[in-house]
Amino acid sequence: MLGILSWRLAILVAVLFLVAVLSGSFISELAIVNGAAVVAAFIADFLRYSLALLLLLVIATSVAEDYEFRQFERLLTMPLARWQYIAAQTLVIACLCLLLAVSVLVLMTLYSDFTTGLYWAVSLWLELFMLGLLGFLAILSLGKIPQAVFFSIAVYLLAKMSGLIASVVSESVRMSDASVTSRVIEMIFGALLYLFPGVESFARNDVFFQDMDLMAALGEQVLSVGIYSSFLVAVCLFDFYRKEFNL
Repeated sequence: MLGILSWRLAILVAVLFLVAVLSGSFISELAIVNGAAVVAAFIADFLRYSLALLLLLVIATSVAEDYEFRQFERLLTMPLARWQYIAAQTLVIACLCLLLAVSVLVLMTLYSDFTTGLYWAVSLWLELFMLGLLGFLAILSLGKIPQAVFFSIAVYLLAKMSGLIASVVSESVRMSDASVTSRVIEMIFGALLYLFPGVESFARNDVFFQDMDLMAALGEQVLSVGIYSSFLVAVCLFDFYRKEFNL
């Protein structure tokens, strides 16, 4: 954890927050109706995606340095099990996501009520934690930062757009009079999308525009993230145990 936290990371986060605030001020001048809600949603989404990318880069860089400096070999010569390395990295990811989420909570309470800001911060922590584990698995398996980040972002965006993709495929099947080819394509996409988290797994910015049952929405996300996070940790363990290191 101490190897990840640095002044450079703090400065990057501060710059992102400053850009979000300045961009929000500009958006507020353009908004005609629901100006406060539009600004809050814009800032929330801007921080969501920028912090997600920053998190992936930090995790990928940290694990890549373990490869580069042969840290794995040194760790495995010590009385430590491989699962302890995975557990430690998972805890680091959780703590890093918590620090980012708390920072977002402080900012979002300035643009919305505390309850909405708290929901968004908790949901963002869950979202970042799941994405962080995905990035950890990617860099652990691929070993290269660009490939790991690209893979993680691709899966993340595919999961975010799963609802849209499903609607487009269904509409295409309907327009093609449900031909056999279209049905097969729909089944293939349906199977792929079934493996990815649904839209209920991510923080929902419509909380800024309408009243919602925040506890129910958060409960769905906790359940979904819990399932996928457990799966990702299990795959990380399997992948790490099958690796051979030159000791």
